[in-house]
Amino acid sequence: MESEWFRIVKDNDASTVIDGGGLNRNRYPFQIDHSTFEKIDDSVSYYKNLIYNLKNDFIFEPTFLISDRLQQLFSFLEPEIEFKGVQLYATNNQEGSAKPLYWLPYLKTVNAIHESTKMIQGKPIEIKLRREELKDRRVIHCTLAAADIWLLSLEAAECLLRRAPIGVWLEKVSEII
Repeated sequence: MESEWFRIVKDNDASTVIDGGGLNRNRYPFQIDHSTFEKIDDSVSYYKNLIYNLKNDFIFEPTFLISDRLQQLFSFLEPEIEFKGVQLYATNNQEGSAKPLYWLPYLKTVNAIHESTKMIQGKPIEIKLRREELKDRRVIHCTLAAADIWLLSLEAAECLLRRAPIGVWLEKVSEII
């Protein structure tokens, strides 16, 4: 039986605002290839504390980051994934400000997005996947001109949902070709 696939998508109702300091596109590009990943060290970055507690499990901008509580899950689901730690501190050092640890993941990208995928300005609207790229995988990373895409098999999506992630939802892939 063929598995269903899901895209990790930012919950637009989530109240996360990450801004400023060392967490910027110069240091952490939107899409990270292996050579860029190798140049990045485990680091401390600062952000403007625009919310009292930063507790979302994923950050999508300036780059894709996974919370500390979910990093081990992704390592289990995809043993080839590599991580660099990013400890965040509020620039205004407000008492009670969150100091969360996030992880910058690197997983070799695959060309799993089928050419018949409907797109607008380089972003996918209805994702269609290539069946041959899904075999024996639970987590897939794809890039398009204007999109960094992380996909989970049904098994991986269920594992993630059991942990009740904050600030994210899963969008079902429309078709596998």
